[in-house]
Amino acid sequence: MKSFFSILITTFILFLPNISYSDATPTPEALNAIKEYKDTLKKPVKEKVPTEKRKALNTKEISRPQEKTQLKFASKKYTEEVHQNTYKTKIDTLIESGRYAEAIRELIPLVKKEPNNYELRYKLAVAYIEYGTPNKAIEELNNTIKLKPDFAPAHIKLAYIMKRKGNIDLALRELAQASELSPNNVDLKFQLGKIYAEKGYKDKATEEFKNILYIDPSYYLANIALSDILVEMRDYENAIEELKIASIYSPKNPEIHFRLGRIYMLQGNKNSAIEEYRILKDLNPEFAKNLFALIFPDGK
Repeated sequence: MKSFFSILITTFILFLPNISYSDATPTPEALNAIKEYKDTLKKPVKEKVPTEKRKALNTKEISRPQEKTQLKFASKKYTEEVHQNTYKTKIDTLIESGRYAEAIRELIPLVKKEPNNYELRYKLAVAYIEYGTPNKAIEELNNTIKLKPDFAPAHIKLAYIMKRKGNIDLALRELAQASELSPNNVDLKFQLGKIYAEKGYKDKATEEFKNILYIDPSYYLANIALSDILVEMRDYENAIEELKIASIYSPKNPEIHFRLGRIYMLQGNKNSAIEEYRILKDLNPEFAKNLFALIFPDGK
């Protein structure tokens, strides 16, 4: 019996610490430790970022102010471009609609604001030409060429004015310079060829017209011009051939049929000339009347 109580007391003593700790109130230190532990559980695990990626992120972070500056600059530039394009469109519209005085009024302050803008000066020159003030146009065209020596349209316009003033040599010089700058510009070559022909430089004119047709076989005006030179040389067969090629690209062109009729009459081929007259009656009564006068000089 005694031994039983001894065993019971010993067992109670052994289990006494567990019972006392479970029922005890936690100390402040224990509470803080538990809180700290819970806080660590709430925090997300920080993922290790590779060195290269970290560098990239840091670079991007650093460049954000630069990006803002660039964006602001781009926005300002875009606004300026829109403003300039609006003005360009307005001026082009004025010139195309024949409102040259208004175009000049718009352009003068713009040129003063941007004196080195060769495009604005060229547009002002064009407006002056059409408005009938060639001397002012020449001044602006010379300014344009100083700013942009390789700007072929300015040379072409200057040649146009010089030709109208009767200064063919200066016109040739400007067109020759422009042709060097724009070797594939068929309109320019055509004007150059025409001036060569007017000056009596038939070989140079022929060369220019043939170069045009090599670049653009459909440029039928060169065929017509070649036919005129050939007629002067009394090479009627080749002149007719050039005109027939031209008629492929412009079948209803009255000038072609009038020239054909005239050449047929020079050959003494009256029947073919009458055929051209019949075609012209439907296309252009005025040309038909002129060809009729060549075919029937006595009115019959």
